[in-house]
Amino acid sequence: MVLVGEFFLAGDDESAVRVGPRKSHDFPAVPCDGIYPDDAVLRWQTFLTGTESPIRDVVPMANDGFTVFAVPEALCTALADAGRDRLRTAAVAWAEVASEPSDEISPDSAVNLLDCLSALARSSAESGRTMYCWYFAP
Repeated sequence: MVLVGEFFLAGDDESAVRVGPRKSHDFPAVPCDGIYPDDAVLRWQTFLTGTESPIRDVVPMANDGFTVFAVPEALCTALADAGRDRLRTAAVAWAEVASEPSDEISPDSAVNLLDCLSALARSSAESGRTMYCWYFAP
């Protein structure tokens, strides 16, 4: 089960590898505790774009349960461009098909998370920074 994680914006991979549990940073971020964000990203991308791009690991998952990955650009664009209704539809669909019992999320929480990620994606587009995610799942 994921204990902690967050989506965040950083200028490059070198900056992104410096984040994680108990590491403070000043990057714009959205917490994603309690879900497997790599699985969620693939589902969101399918719901919002109809395609699935591979996730690029920046810090591959090892025996310590920690990873950092870059969110596919196609998903960032879709999140930034999606209207409220489209985000809500994708969020509710995701909440209904969460693959792991530990990944369960209420529809309201899913909508809130995708709304926050949409704002983060718009900030990414405006600032030229990349969206990443780190999580810890021991």
